[in-house]
Amino acid sequence: MMDYVLPFVDCEDPYWQAEYEKAIGKNIDISRFRPFGTLRYAFRSVAVNMPFIDRIVLIVSAPSQVPEWVNRDKVRIVLHEDFMPEIHRPTFSSSAIESDMWRIDGLSDRFVYGNDDFFALRPMDEGAFFDGERPRLCFKESDYHVQNIFRRSCRNGMDLAADAAGVPRTDKWTLLKPQHCMKGILTRHMKEVGQICGDRIDSTVTAQRTRQNVTGYIYNYFAMYKGEYAPFGASFEYVRINNDFGPVVRSVAERKTDMICINDAGDLDAEHYSAACRALAECFEHIFPERSVYES
Repeated sequence: MMDYVLPFVDCEDPYWQAEYEKAIGKNIDISRFRPFGTLRYAFRSVAVNMPFIDRIVLIVSAPSQVPEWVNRDKVRIVLHEDFMPEIHRPTFSSSAIESDMWRIDGLSDRFVYGNDDFFALRPMDEGAFFDGERPRLCFKESDYHVQNIFRRSCRNGMDLAADAAGVPRTDKWTLLKPQHCMKGILTRHMKEVGQICGDRIDSTVTAQRTRQNVTGYIYNYFAMYKGEYAPFGASFEYVRINNDFGPVVRSVAERKTDMICINDAGDLDAEHYSAACRALAECFEHIFPERSVYES
């Protein structure tokens, strides 16, 4: 059995909005959370192109976040309260959620982790993500003199993972970034990280993104420092959607890579948002027209 694990947020949920405004105390930065209506196509892409996956594990903050079309016989719903300590909730930081994932019980020994903006465009087998018991990973080296919240959070995870693996930390001016697409994780790696440095991870958890966070890359870094990973060979594309969203839609339609990430980083304004949603939905519907086993 192999799980596909992904977190999801629906910022149009009134309950979620009330929790956000109560905890953060300001208007919602919608570009961090707005939905494109493509979750069902992310599910369909897994069903069609990753048939070795037996179950999707959907991580959400509350029951109201689960789309009504989700087939709960094939999708396991994990609420934040099921694995995150009360002191860590509510949170609206994906980094906080990911760094607490080691507390989730009942995951398959090997699983593929993704986000709701990741899509499998071409057929893959489990060998694309695992070489036996070794997750397939690649790391891109970049200059750490240029920092932002995300890069700082990645570096925090690198350092903690090195400590957990009992090896020297990487040079302080180097950042190694794993592929930003679906990736394999060993549950035992994740649990070992949590058991060794869970208290230190706890101190990084916040309600919204800050420079002290640790991303879910920590589990990939741990595999790297332990030397328990294999080279990643699948092709993937990372695109940021903006007002000129035609090229993104064409990338999906052409399916030149095995996977694609369509990132909404605030470059798409409200005036063009609805049109972009419609264009993506039409494209994905053409590629994945059949309802998947993950839909009721």
